[in-house]
Amino acid sequence: MSRVVVAKRVDRGDADLTEISDLARAAGYEVVGELTQTREEDAAFHFGEGKVGELASLVAREDAVAVVFDNRLGPYQTYNIAQKLPDDAEVIDRFTLILEIFGQRANTRKAQLQVELAELRYELPRAEAKASLAKRDERPGFMGLGEYDESREQDIKAQISRIKNELDAIADKEETRREQRRESGFDLVALAGYTNAGKSTLMQRLAADLEVGQNDELHPDLDPTAESQDKLFTTLGTTTRRAETGKRDVLLTDTVGFVSDLPHWLVESFKSTLDSVYRADLVLLVVDASEPVEEMREKLVTSHDTLYERNEAPIVTVFNKVDKVEAEELEEKRAALSALAPNPVAVSGLTGENVEELADRVEGELPAWKRERLLLPMADDTMSLVSWLYDHAHVEAEEYEGEQVHVEFEARPAIVEKARAKAADLSAPTDSA
Repeated sequence: MSRVVVAKRVDRGDADLTEISDLARAAGYEVVGELTQTREEDAAFHFGEGKVGELASLVAREDAVAVVFDNRLGPYQTYNIAQKLPDDAEVIDRFTLILEIFGQRANTRKAQLQVELAELRYELPRAEAKASLAKRDERPGFMGLGEYDESREQDIKAQISRIKNELDAIADKEETRREQRRESGFDLVALAGYTNAGKSTLMQRLAADLEVGQNDELHPDLDPTAESQDKLFTTLGTTTRRAETGKRDVLLTDTVGFVSDLPHWLVESFKSTLDSVYRADLVLLVVDASEPVEEMREKLVTSHDTLYERNEAPIVTVFNKVDKVEAEELEEKRAALSALAPNPVAVSGLTGENVEELADRVEGELPAWKRERLLLPMADDTMSLVSWLYDHAHVEAEEYEGEQVHVEFEARPAIVEKARAKAADLSAPTDSA
């Protein structure tokens, strides 16, 4: 396991290295040292030059192969810092690290395309910087940024265009599949929230075909099972399962977790995955209730900014991991966050505490069903229609009276309309002479 030092600069206050350390470990690194600085950004080194010297000493002392910065570094800052470090020590900024993790987790064609798109969008301004310097200074490879290739910038733009077109085609197919699921009577519920909030464990608790801790493939036509490891970005793609919530047929989708301080270009690169959230009928926003209240507040604000930009579905906030929180502390957090999370559901995906309450809340928050009563003739296709209603709606009564069948049911409005059309197509039996 490669040894790294993590570092962070902040303009004011104290720098928190918890998340960047978790991210580094998620990428497979061993964190062997830490360094922080509170000061305004230095244009040449990001940190102060003296602090970079201190960083170089730490890297040498700990025999680290890289420094992972919880900051976004410019190409010149990256070069300048690398020049101060021991030979072969690498400089990795926050977004390079996240892209590295994404690349490790990309197991589907869509995920691989999204990672490639994000990498290209990250590289484009650097290619443009090389071009600008080469033209201005007429020195290829100026400041160690690499040989200037006149065609590289255009190649990147062409690749971005190609990948976006392929992702758009995948998104169209997924939208068609979502509509087919709705037409089959399913409500679509998405799990959203930060990494390590416990979304995958909660999904396993709600899913009809999973046990908590189970990580096996269940059927070749189903998506891979959501994992529940204590690891960031375990779920990069989407995982969909049928959920047990009550009388309604619910498909629950777990998606990639949010991470703080992501630039717009990186979020946009994963828009195809986030469409599973934006186009759901209901969103469960999962928050780790064991975190400090200010951290919960910050994550709720960022999550709302991400969700409300495009999402139209109702959002239910879920305070997860309540098994780690005392009742009094939980009530204090409820009160402190009531403006951001009115009437949250407090659960433990690990122990199952209050999961039934969450299932009831899901049923109550989903788009209203319509109640319908059909009087059907005993025709050749009548029983097929009754069977179809059991598959696509919640049938409350089925009665036979002479040559007629009375069926009472609740369903999505689209299913009710389709049932009415099917009923109108039934022909009454003809009398035989």
